[in-house]
This record gives sequence, structure tokens and C-alpha cells, in this order.
Amino acid sequence: MAVTGISRYMRLWKHIANPFDYLIYKNERHKHGCFFVTKPFPIRFRVPNSLYLVFKEIFMTDVYEIDRLASQLPNNPTIIDIGANAGFFDIQLLSKIGQATIYAYEPMPANVKSLQETIANNSRLQRCIRLFAMAVTGRAFAQLSLFAEPEENSQVVASVFAEFHQNNTCELTVPCITLTEIMLGNSLQIVDLLKMDCEGAEYDIIYHTDPELIRRIRQMTIEVHDVDSDRNNVTVFDQYLQEMGYTTSYSRINSSCYALEAIR
Repeated sequence: MAVTGISRYMRLWKHIANPFDYLIYKNERHKHGCFFVTKPFPIRFRVPNSLYLVFKEIFMTDVYEIDRLASQLPNNPTIIDIGANAGFFDIQLLSKIGQATIYAYEPMPANVKSLQETIANNSRLQRCIRLFAMAVTGRAFAQLSLFAEPEENSQVVASVFAEFHQNNTCELTVPCITLTEIMLGNSLQIVDLLKMDCEGAEYDIIYHTDPELIRRIRQMTIEVHDVDSDRNNVTVFDQYLQEMGYTTSYSRINSSCYALEAIR
């Protein structure tokens, strides 16, 4: 999705109630970050300096086309967010809809801490978001090794693949849970939206979850990465979802990453 500089600022004005702070405090970000408030439903959250690229992706590039996505959801939808990061997607979505139940999973400590602070400062998020400091898998493991950037830097591209990003120089062990355990453990007969941004783990999660459980998911929005030429690429992944009855579409984000949408 090509977005010009002017379009980015128009989206910033559309989604953020205090857009001028983005410019006014530009030189102060490296010290303490900045606070923003969403609209129409106000949610106040801090953007650390290390997460400004993610903030711009969500609120300025609007990669999830949030108004269109929100219009496709029922009242009080059930949502699973795998790879919640600092919660910007959940914040943006909850700024557009009245109510939701979101099961948010994020394994990286710095991101979990940031989202916990935002939830603690917004009573509406306390009612809507159930945050779990865990990675999600398809196959069952007691723990999982992730490769990430140092905590003092951005932890956006943590992955199960050591070579996923050149800056992922740290290895840490995190607790994990399967998508099957999430759905059965919470008695989820219907999931209105599955959002995944998990840096290559999308294949294990979808391929190793019972198709009958997958079919309980009405809609998916997934960041898909080309990992290999066998099964772990967008072409095969897209075909697999179509065979399960989904109507799919995807667009390129960069040379090896795509935004994929699947709807039953």
C-alpha cells in the first residue's frame, strides 16, 4: 500500500487527538518518548523512542486499514492477537469499536511492560484486553527460544529463526502456549478475528493446528514472511488457507513480507 507523506499526516490527524505533539516533541522522543490519545474513543498511551516506526506503521501508514477492518467485525468481537508487541494494534482497534474481548500474546519483556503500563492507565483496556506474556506455537513446547535485539533497543523483530534479522543478537527463553490451548482453554467456539505478527512463526501456528479449529476463525489478518521455497512462503500459505474455505488476498510490504487477509 503506497502512502505519501501527506497521506500519513492525514491519517495521523484522523486517528490521533493530539497530532501536533508528534511534531512539537520530535526532538524530545529520544529522552522519554511521547504520549498520544486516540479518537474517537480516547485511549492514552506512550510511544517509546524505539517504537516510533511501529507507531507510524499502525497510525500513519494504517497498514491494517483499521476503519475498514472495524466495520467488518460484529458488536463485541472476540479477537486473538498473536505478537501484540506494545499493543498499538489493539489500541487502535479499540479506539474505533465500542467493546471487544482481546486475548493478547506477547513474549518480549520490554513490549509486555509497555502494554501493561498502557492497560493500567486505561480502564477500558482493563475490561477488554487479557494480556499473556507468552509466545504462541502450533506444536506444543514447554518453552521456546527467541532471537531478538537487545532489550534497550526495539524488540519488534524477535523470531524463532536466528537469522531472521541481523540485529537479533540476543537469545532468550520464553514460555509458550499453542493456539489449540488458547481456543479450547477459553471455550472459543467462534473467533471473529485472528491477528498475527510473529516473524515467521505463522507457519507453525497455522499448519500445526487442527483445521477444524482454524475454521472457527472468521477472519485473519496476518503478516506473512517468505522463509523458504517449500511450505513456508506466502504462495503455499495462501493456497492452504483457500483449501480450508477462506477467501484470501495479500499485498507486498517489502521484498520478503506480505500483508495477508483471509475471510470465511
